[in-house]
Amino acid sequence: MSNDRKQAIKLGAVSVGSLLVVAGFPAVLMQLTSAQINQLQRYLDAAVVDPDVQQRTNEVYRKGTKYSGQLVYTDPETQRKVDRVMREYIPVHALDDTVRLDLSKLLDAKALAPTTDNPDEAEYLESVRKWLDKQGVWLRVAPKLVKDPDDRSRWMYDGKHFDVWLSLGPRGDAIPTKTGRINREALLSTQIIGANYWRKVDKGPVQSALDRQVQTLRSQIEDGMALHAEMIKIRNEAAIGVVAISDVLGGANFPSYQIWDGPNTLVVSAMKMQNAGLTWGSNLLLIVAAVSVRNAANLLNTYIAKTTSGAARTVKVLKVARTAGKVAEVGLAVATGVALVTGVGAASGVVAADSVVDAAAEKELGKYIARNPEIAGELNSVKLVPGPRGTVLGNIKGGHSAGYGEGFHKW
Repeated sequence: MSNDRKQAIKLGAVSVGSLLVVAGFPAVLMQLTSAQINQLQRYLDAAVVDPDVQQRTNEVYRKGTKYSGQLVYTDPETQRKVDRVMREYIPVHALDDTVRLDLSKLLDAKALAPTTDNPDEAEYLESVRKWLDKQGVWLRVAPKLVKDPDDRSRWMYDGKHFDVWLSLGPRGDAIPTKTGRINREALLSTQIIGANYWRKVDKGPVQSALDRQVQTLRSQIEDGMALHAEMIKIRNEAAIGVVAISDVLGGANFPSYQIWDGPNTLVVSAMKMQNAGLTWGSNLLLIVAAVSVRNAANLLNTYIAKTTSGAARTVKVLKVARTAGKVAEVGLAVATGVALVTGVGAASGVVAADSVVDAAAEKELGKYIARNPEIAGELNSVKLVPGPRGTVLGNIKGGHSAGYGEGFHKW
């Protein structure tokens, strides 16, 4: 044992081993190399040795220095004594208080595994893995304030108490861990990693797109219900027989107000799935809801167009249908990564566009049900308005080759 170490022990220096064990980091201690332990021990020893050396040096100077007016004289022997004392001084350099650890021995196997099907999460966690490899995880120690035993109202550094923690990089954010093991909770509790997770995942492109789809659909459902309620009021206030004659002459059937219940239910279910991190399923439910809103708006528009209810209402309800249809297209683009080309080769364009969207929606829904058959029961319990030809996105049957069943209930 070196004289420096003996002197440090005599002065009460804490050892690296006892410090890490008391801090709850025995696993970290086990992976330290001899060079790393020696580096940290010198830092801990310096905390008690250097103040003692400085105090003894000052005492030698005081005794060997004479003052005569403004003249100060220190004899050569005093300087030699000072030099001998200063040989015990332990120099401390930048980063002597930290060592890089082997991440593979500390990182929990599931720490960077996605817990949702959100691709933004997988992408972000992979970037965290690369960041950890580049910056490294470091063990750090720093003097800890304690109360002065001679004056309990005063705080001081005594060189014998230290804080111990892990950090991202040698001077980066602290990684909260009580054992030295780094799990998912510890990573996401690290300030910069947690903040970026919120920004890039919780508020990332996929979740933001779902939020916009939800908001748009809820708005269009409210508009559709308002127009429907307006038509109900007109019918209720019309003279006796006028509505019946108008319906017969126009060949129109007034749809039930309940046509909006189905898409409303689906939007709520989609929001629950989104909050649970099931973004694929949430997106598909919103696509089905959007198709149903479009179909409901088209059904209401068919009635309006066949009666004398006014062109202004037709414009409004068609806007609901178009907006909902666009939500379905956007959702499909998110699901497939490919934007749809609609309306090609169709006389009117509208029916062709709807059929293209519906066919793509059926295909994606079939893929999801094949992996998650439980959602079929939820969709079967929701009554939806039929689309073109009455066959698109009907009652879902698990295991059906096309992913859908016998068509819609009739309104």
